[in-house]
This record gives sequence, C-alpha cells and structure tokens, in this order.
Amino acid sequence: MTVEPKGGAHLVYEQKIDLPYTYTAGANQRAALTGLREGRLVGARDGAGEAIVPAKPFGPDGARLTELVDMPDEGTLEAVTLSHHLADAAGRPRAYGLIRIDGAGNLLLHRLGGGAEQLGPGARVRAVWRSERGGSIGDVEHFEPA
Repeated sequence: MTVEPKGGAHLVYEQKIDLPYTYTAGANQRAALTGLREGRLVGARDGAGEAIVPAKPFGPDGARLTELVDMPDEGTLEAVTLSHHLADAAGRPRAYGLIRIDGAGNLLLHRLGGGAEQLGPGARVRAVWRSERGGSIGDVEHFEPA
C-alpha cells in the first residue's frame, strides 16, 4: 500500500549520511595505480591464464592472481554505447566502449574520443594518457583509433 502526500506531491528527504571507512589498496591494486600514474597498464594473472586489467587480487573464478604483468595500452573495441544524459562541452553525447586490452581476459569500460566514437566492434583502439597523472583510471583520458 502506497500513501501519497496531500496534493499528490512526492515527499523527498535529503540527508547526509556519514559512512566512515578507509580503503586500503592491496599489493595488486597498488601496482595497478602506480602503473597508471607512470602511464602503464598493469594486469595480474595466475600464471596459467589471461591477465585481468587493471590488476586485482582475484580472478572471476576466484583464483588468486599472483603474477603482475605490464600490458599494452592498445586493444579491440568490443561494444560502444552513447550516454545522452552526459553530454560533452559541445552538447554531444559521450561515448563509452568495452575494450579488450591485448592479452587480457576481461573487458575494460572506458571513455572513447578522438574519433573512436564513430567506430564499431572489432576496431583497434589505444589509450590517450593525460600529461599530469595522479594514479587513477582517469589518467587514461580516453581511447582513440589505433
């Protein structure tokens, strides 16, 4: 049963809720973040399989990923989507792609630019790095055609 407020208006509560916590990156995540700051993609694997990018402690199957590997910053565009509600400065919808970095077993979701917005699945793309980097996935500004 839903109770509507008088006048048919919906009642909205805005409240700040503090959830104090501290996130501490493990060894694999630290390596991935350091690599991003240095302009490198770092993946992790269990020695027998494909790498996971960015590096994580565990693979999708739960296997511990112990080997850190430098990965190329190029890959294959697997899918593209446009975000009409997040337009760029010129009013165009932003494009995002699922990218399979060469040698990786997973897909990386990231922004497309430099003409990659017009590409379709199977196209080759490469990372465009920011000149000033701080150690986050945002250090890759976007992926452009390779």
